[in-house]
Amino acid sequence: MITLYARRDSSNCAKVFWLLDLLDLPFDLIPMGRGSGARDTVAFERLTPFGKVPVITDGALVAWESNAILRSLAKRTQRNTVWPEDQRQQTRIDGWMDWTSLSLTPPLTRLRKVRAAGGEGELAAVIEAATLLDWQLGQSPFIAGDTLSLADIAAAPSVYRLGLLSAQEPNLPKLPHLLAYRETLETDPLYRLHIRDALT
Repeated sequence: MITLYARRDSSNCAKVFWLLDLLDLPFDLIPMGRGSGARDTVAFERLTPFGKVPVITDGALVAWESNAILRSLAKRTQRNTVWPEDQRQQTRIDGWMDWTSLSLTPPLTRLRKVRAAGGEGELAAVIEAATLLDWQLGQSPFIAGDTLSLADIAAAPSVYRLGLLSAQEPNLPKLPHLLAYRETLETDPLYRLHIRDALT
């Protein structure tokens, strides 16, 4: 049985909750992380060198870092479209997952933190990443192709927060493909449950 150490309002955990639900994988949840009320943090910190959620265990397997967890979970079930068997498609998905972690999420996170503290923050890097993503979504309905994949699940928290930002930020350019993509995600009940309704 999978054990998940996580909290519902963490963007990195939200991706894992979504995939577990999508693949219908049973798991035990141990609340952990900021604001979770967790008590046995010493045992948890033995599982990961960083002391951060999410973490999964399953027998001798221990996985940390959300994208590594997504890949590990997706490989458990055959015939799932989020992590196809074709290596070329996997490589494409991998590339977009890494791009999200390196180029989309960090500037957006920095901007959100500065603005939460009352500052202005640096918008240019966010615009650059969002514009590139909008271009990509003009090539295919989902980030890495024609169907929902791990690339979309990995990017979903940042895509959702870009939507929140666009409603408040007049200097953000109109990005029609990204807007249509967010509207597509909104039709997915698991996206609504684990991303939209769980995150701020």
